[in-house]
Amino acid sequence: MLVRQIITREDLRKELPMRKISAMAVALALFPTPFKEIYYVPTSDERKATTLEQPQLVLTKAIRAFLGTNDFYYSCRTAEERWAIKWQPSGHIHVVNTIFSRTVNLQERITRNELKRNARARRIAKILSLYGNKIIFHKAKSIESAKVKRTPHGAYALKSQIKKDKKRFREKDS
Repeated sequence: MLVRQIITREDLRKELPMRKISAMAVALALFPTPFKEIYYVPTSDERKATTLEQPQLVLTKAIRAFLGTNDFYYSCRTAEERWAIKWQPSGHIHVVNTIFSRTVNLQERITRNELKRNARARRIAKILSLYGNKIIFHKAKSIESAKVKRTPHGAYALKSQIKKDKKRFREKDS
């Protein structure tokens, strides 16, 4: 199996029996992502340290697998943090896409896992905390005209687009 890739449970089922997949998930040979049945295959160093070397890149690939498309970009506070307009991290990831509007609250899952007494649950909480507290999906009719800059870690809205998106999605400037 290739390391440093996002893989869905469906793709894993094609290669491995379900018992093996469950054993790998329990042993944390597959790291959880914020989305159900989508996993990240870590390197041996990442696995030992229970950390991600490039969490934003992993998140971008996980969002791509979750949405099933590459038509999305980061905006609002996430883009402001990327371009150093705001320095204080908010813990919220804002994703503009053409499919749906939804909020994935990771803080609830992190808190649930931290309250459990086993070491595996605490490690999962640590891994999930690397992605942030919330992932907020904003639905747009089209993103073709959006002013974005593509980077290896994903597409980020430019300053003029951030202002439009904050107004359109009613994001507070805090």
